[in-house]
Amino acid sequence: MSRTKLVISTFSLICVLSLGAILAPRLGAQEATPSGIVPHELAPGVTADVLGRVPSDRAPDQTVYTARFEFTPGSEIFPHSHPGTTSLTVVEGTFGWTLIEGTAHVIRGAAAGATGPVEDITEPNTEVILEVGDNIFYEDDVVHTARGAGDDSTIIIGTLVLTAGEPLLMPVGMDMGTPVATPAS
Repeated sequence: MSRTKLVISTFSLICVLSLGAILAPRLGAQEATPSGIVPHELAPGVTADVLGRVPSDRAPDQTVYTARFEFTPGSEIFPHSHPGTTSLTVVEGTFGWTLIEGTAHVIRGAAAGATGPVEDITEPNTEVILEVGDNIFYEDDVVHTARGAGDDSTIIIGTLVLTAGEPLLMPVGMDMGTPVATPAS
């Protein structure tokens, strides 16, 4: 190897190593930076991650939430309601949802663009089994339970338009002095 090529190769190696030394702490810091998504355990095997929350100009005093719920197989959540409009779509697994009171609406295949037919759920203690792509929606007068109904974890994406300042979930028959899942403001 000629002296010129050796000098260029050595210089190139020094530049690469220097660049690596400069960028390595930044890359490590990016990997160590938390995502900011804090899972809330709602019940054993049931978690909620608030992915976003924004105020609504169209619905004053309301907050629009996007949340991810996960149910491990066989896990179940206690009877509860939500202080506003809730829309849930199954993205993985099988979801069991049981009406206790009120009226809920199901659209099978909503994620694939279906807009109907709409199944109205009105009879107390009715369980509906929702599969990937199915959607259920309802208002704040609905009390229900839910469970992971399959052999694998169930993932639900929810959009909730809720009364500002209220918790995401209001357990039935429990003191609301300590909310189960109040997202940080």
